[in-house]
Amino acid sequence: MPVAFDAHQSDVLIYGDKTGPLDTDGSSIGVCVTELAVRRLTPVECERLQGFPDNWTAIPWRGKPVSECPDGSRYKALGNSMACNVMRWIGRRIELMEKE
Repeated sequence: MPVAFDAHQSDVLIYGDKTGPLDTDGSSIGVCVTELAVRRLTPVECERLQGFPDNWTAIPWRGKPVSECPDGSRYKALGNSMACNVMRWIGRRIELMEKE
């Protein structure tokens, strides 16, 4: 049975077909969903979130060209790294404290 949920609240409200809350004008804004799934971020999206240039982690791998670099090794490299903007902020705070 499909699940209806509030598009504004993102939580499940009621089970059924096209049921849900009403919009301000009285019309239904319920959304009928048959499957709930979370989309995995692409390696490029992860690189952007951490402040790296696009395809920063796409490197030659086991003698294969960059175009055949598997996503798994890219996710691993990103998981073992630290966000550039956070590290920059921490470095500046350390520098500020050292000057005092």
